[in-house]
Amino acid sequence: MASRSRRKSSLVRGVQSPAARTLAASAALAAGTAATAKIASARGHSGAKPQYRLEAEETPKQGISRVARGELNLTIGLLKGAPDGHGRAEAVHEARKALKRLRALLRVIRPAFDERRYRREIVVFRDAGRELSEARDAQVLLETLDSLLDRFGDELPRGSWARLHGALEAGVAHVKTNGVGSYDDVLAVLTRARRRVPSWSLPTENGRGSLAEGFERIYRRGRRRFRRAKADPTPENLHELRKRAKDLWHAAELLEPACPEKMEPLAKSAHQLSNLLGHDHDLSVLLEYAERHPELLDDGEQERLQKVVDRRRKSLRRQGLKCAAEVYKRKPKKILRQLALV
Repeated sequence: MASRSRRKSSLVRGVQSPAARTLAASAALAAGTAATAKIASARGHSGAKPQYRLEAEETPKQGISRVARGELNLTIGLLKGAPDGHGRAEAVHEARKALKRLRALLRVIRPAFDERRYRREIVVFRDAGRELSEARDAQVLLETLDSLLDRFGDELPRGSWARLHGALEAGVAHVKTNGVGSYDDVLAVLTRARRRVPSWSLPTENGRGSLAEGFERIYRRGRRRFRRAKADPTPENLHELRKRAKDLWHAAELLEPACPEKMEPLAKSAHQLSNLLGHDHDLSVLLEYAERHPELLDDGEQERLQKVVDRRRKSLRRQGLKCAAEVYKRKPKKILRQLALV
């Protein structure tokens, strides 16, 4: 997690003058309307993302191939249409989410997939997501600070944080107006991956039993991470639990038709867990950034920020671990039976 935090902190370019920030923000806003239309068109004429679920009438091979191609089509379309302006961060955010769904899909089919090919594809999608991180991460830091100032206005009066807030605004404006470079390399990699999908070796029989092992592995890994985070709730352990909860969320979405009345609530609970732990992680990254840039804070502000962040993170951890206890309360074999996967 530390390396990811360093990548986030490097996004913010320093404090610009108020005039420069105003000009940058105005230029970003001017491109916003056209950007929204481009992003919608990248998703298809309906504006909806591909159906991320295996339909009852499909074999696993048919469904997995359809879903994988759909997510890759979505990602490639978003990146090709990503503007250099206000809509870039949104387009990249949607593309990164599609790549995370692809990685979860690969983990579901892993037991039936060639291990060498699995490792190749999972690294391709992971690295592509990292290449796209800057446009989104700068915005997350600013949103996290704004959320704190709104929630704890009495203790953190907004006017007292002008330099820190200005630095984060400058980072967002820089990305929106200048972009983060070309996506040509990422597009080329993902286009080649899309061509490989028809050759993926997948189970061909009807039913979802062939996918049960992959789902069990995802659930079991999350359960282990929950026990570790409960015993030692460090930022690193909580962040690892969050990643496993995301996998479970997407795996449950994918297999929802197998048992909708159980899979849908499980997906929602895992999503909620991911969000709670995500807010905790964002606060940790914001605090690390503030600690590395004391020149952006007045006397006593670092201590006040630390105090409020600690209190907020304590609440989020308590909620997150309570939610995780509910998500992972069943033994893996039992949940497979309940979800009609065996």
